[in-house]
Amino acid sequence: MQTNKQKTEKKQTEISIVGSGIAGLTTAFHLGKKGYKVNLIDPKINSEINNLNPKNGTQASLGILMGNIYKRSKGRAFLLRNKSMKLWKEWLTQINYSESNFLFENPLIKLANSEKEYQSMIELIKNKKEYEIELLDKNSLDFWSSIFETNIIGGLISHEDGRLNPIELIKALMHSLDQIRINKIANNVIKISKNDKLHEKKWNIHLENNQSIDQDCIVICSALQTQKLLESLGHKIFLEPILGQVVELELENETKNWKNWPPILNYQSINFIHHSPNHVIIGATVENGTKPNLLEKQKILNMNNAAPKWLRNARVCHEWKGIRAKPINEPSPLLKQLEPGLLINTGHYRNGFLLAPACAEWIGLEIENH
Repeated sequence: MQTNKQKTEKKQTEISIVGSGIAGLTTAFHLGKKGYKVNLIDPKINSEINNLNPKNGTQASLGILMGNIYKRSKGRAFLLRNKSMKLWKEWLTQINYSESNFLFENPLIKLANSEKEYQSMIELIKNKKEYEIELLDKNSLDFWSSIFETNIIGGLISHEDGRLNPIELIKALMHSLDQIRINKIANNVIKISKNDKLHEKKWNIHLENNQSIDQDCIVICSALQTQKLLESLGHKIFLEPILGQVVELELENETKNWKNWPPILNYQSINFIHHSPNHVIIGATVENGTKPNLLEKQKILNMNNAAPKWLRNARVCHEWKGIRAKPINEPSPLLKQLEPGLLINTGHYRNGFLLAPACAEWIGLEIENH
């Protein structure tokens, strides 16, 4: 239990979070709930939230939580996933509100089209007996074989993995930040510098229009902008852009038995989401760079030349993309305290939604301990 002195210190500690993607939003939420005075800075923070015209990689995400079927059962990546899956259950009860309809949808089904992949699934289930994962039965395999017009060798169903609607979740988080009085600053951060030793607060954030604010602590969650902001402070962080593409398809006819489809179906490393009676969303993080490649998109739609007829004949009715930051020569995500009061929570190029709570908690513990 916190002492009165600790509570007072938190209220007096002012923290700025740079970047309002899922990492920044959840870090602000966690620190605000802990009692800190928090500023969330992003020039697009008051922009309309939608995935028709994404403002960042977060809004173009599919919001998939594929944590329990992660093949490893130890190590940093496993621990982050395991922690986040537990934290999401708690957080969703705190950030849900009456106008939101982003409820977590589960289960997740993953299909195998090779014997090697199927054997890997069998081994996974043996090693994770407590995670509510099971192999698909023959009737299910026959169903999916008919849907994809091929012989599905095997598959598994993970009852606790699934999907959060990213747009509705962001809206709900924004609402929650208002409730806990997080200060939102719609401005660009031009530079970060240290204040002189006599100054009460250690850090200074230089904003556009010659504005600046002094802070006790700064958490940078600004993806590819992280490199630029840290250069003047002598810290070298190397990130590269990774592009995720998402396509919404309108099917010629309503596919039968949509009710048998889970919220997330993963097959050939492609994620399928049943969107409405004759619409399906398909997405994957597929390529380096910032500009979409038509060939890469066709690879998704063609499914390595194995796409079923209903997919080949579908009409692309909407498509969008999101740019994420991938660490170079370091594991993802980047969680570091570079010096007292200067932290980074970035580099979530694949699992931003999944790992967000555990990363936010790590930031909170580092601030509290130092």
